[in-house]
Amino acid sequence: MDRKMEEMIALGAAYAVNCQPCMEVHKRLAIEAGLTEIEMRAAIQVAEAVKTGAYGKAKQSASTLFGEVKEERCCPAGSECCP
Repeated sequence: MDRKMEEMIALGAAYAVNCQPCMEVHKRLAIEAGLTEIEMRAAIQVAEAVKTGAYGKAKQSASTLFGEVKEERCCPAGSECCP
């Protein structure tokens, strides 16, 4: 696997685990490896699709196990945590 592919995977993984410092580091390394903005965005979009699918399945499982899961924010709308 070449360095570009490694950095695309690292960017997606960093996004998937919600690690902003990791995303910053791997964006810099991705640029150094020659990735374009379009390629980096594509890696994030794939990770978003995986996260969305996983979230849906986890929510479905929780609903089966515990009943309907009510969605609420952990903090007020517009806060630094959950804009």
